[in-house]
Amino acid sequence: MTYDVVVLIEREMSEGDARRVAALYARHEEAVGYHLLVSSHPDSGIGGPMALLGSTFADVAGTTGAAAVVGSATAPSARVGPTAAPSRTPTATLADPAVDLASVIEHSSRRLRAASGYQVHVSITHGEIMLALMQMVKTTGSQEVVVVAWPETAARFVCSDWSTKARKLLKVPRVRILEHDT
Repeated sequence: MTYDVVVLIEREMSEGDARRVAALYARHEEAVGYHLLVSSHPDSGIGGPMALLGSTFADVAGTTGAAAVVGSATAPSARVGPTAAPSRTPTATLADPAVDLASVIEHSSRRLRAASGYQVHVSITHGEIMLALMQMVKTTGSQEVVVVAWPETAARFVCSDWSTKARKLLKVPRVRILEHDT
């Protein structure tokens, strides 16, 4: 049996990001299946795509406005095998999904696979992030969600108790918020 985890990112994961996510499940008894969700939202705005989730839970949950998931696709090359020695990429040069989505997918999935030793499946959302999270959790049977966000976005989530509210909406036992390694 696999313990499935959705990892939502708003920019390319650094090696540090991948190590911190993998460390959360390093002592887990079951194999861990990671489902990396990347937003390709064209209007990243200040603070990255997840800043578009809004500051109130109604905004975050997608219950205001008429936003909908335009599409979610699993990349066929998303299963990443073992790699050579990891590269040392400075944080300042990490790819932004609005500019170089292919690099975000390739580098993030490779780093998470190298750090954890488990399969990484990648999905892309072109629409409302919270709705995509709900769909991903439901279709993968994930038990947890990890959100790797900009420090400003993570602070807003913590201050608004977003993770508790999201946990109830997503129907998962745990939602974790991690700051991107900066």
